[in-house]
Amino acid sequence: MDRGDVISASDLERYGYCPLSWWLGRQAKVHNAELDEGDRIHRSKADEYLRITHAEEMAWDWERMVFLFSLVATVLALTGISLMRVDGGADWGWALTLLSIMWFFVVIALLYLSAQKGRALIMVRRQQMLAIVGLVMMVIAMNVGTLIEVDPLVSMIIEALALLWLIAASFALYRSLSAAQQAKEWMGEQKLEGKIHYVGTDSSPLYLSESLGLSGRPDFVLEVNGNLIPGDLKTGRTPKGPLFSHILQVAAYCVLIAESSGKRPPYGLLVYGDMEHEIEFTDELEKILHNKLEEMHGIIVTGEAHRNHNRPGKCTTCSRRASCPERLN
Repeated sequence: MDRGDVISASDLERYGYCPLSWWLGRQAKVHNAELDEGDRIHRSKADEYLRITHAEEMAWDWERMVFLFSLVATVLALTGISLMRVDGGADWGWALTLLSIMWFFVVIALLYLSAQKGRALIMVRRQQMLAIVGLVMMVIAMNVGTLIEVDPLVSMIIEALALLWLIAASFALYRSLSAAQQAKEWMGEQKLEGKIHYVGTDSSPLYLSESLGLSGRPDFVLEVNGNLIPGDLKTGRTPKGPLFSHILQVAAYCVLIAESSGKRPPYGLLVYGDMEHEIEFTDELEKILHNKLEEMHGIIVTGEAHRNHNRPGKCTTCSRRASCPERLN
């Protein structure tokens, strides 16, 4: 398909506002200070969303380190147990046991402080649980060593190394939970639910449907209950309800998500400042979208477009007003 035949989701929004305004804008780009301000706000929001995804990625990276460190600590602890022999040296065993018990309570405190109201103890994931298992194994190993009065120096060295690895695992666990909590707090500040799957920037991958000749970059895509939900952020004035042109744009993103993921989004999000609307992606809305796309592709072929409204207010605020042959006075 020729690149010039591809219609963007933003084109759909402008077409929904006025077909002639869209067509004039397609012929010649018009500089508009209001659009520049809108782009600035969009970039600022994109930076906020990217900050959240970065925190989530850090949480996952630290979580993998938890798995590595706790695994090594557990292996060392079990190795130390296997080398213990009944002999002297109980003093060293008691010292290490006391240190391991003290560290156990330090880790519990870190877990508690890493999230508000102590929720970190509930929020730990499967891999993070391995760090706690390794910690428990360490405590058991130290106590077994004192009970059977083991002396071999090599066993003590191994147990000390296990403790060092466990300290590293506990630190990684703390960083993982802290990063995850920070991401959650920022999500709350942005009033977003679920997990950010995609952030629309100039360098983000473009969603494309070759069959429909449609493309677009949603401002964001959330993963909510296994569904990918596209979102569109609108700047400027907040209308009393979702505008038809904006609903068309959200519908376009839903179509693109459905084709890309193979799963139809139940709705899309339309955000005006602090107000958020769920736009249900119904069969009827999808049919309207297809009809509009057919009309637009037809105009591209014929080169003929006309105003579709009788509202002077639309013409007054239209950036194509000066060059529009059908403007209302």
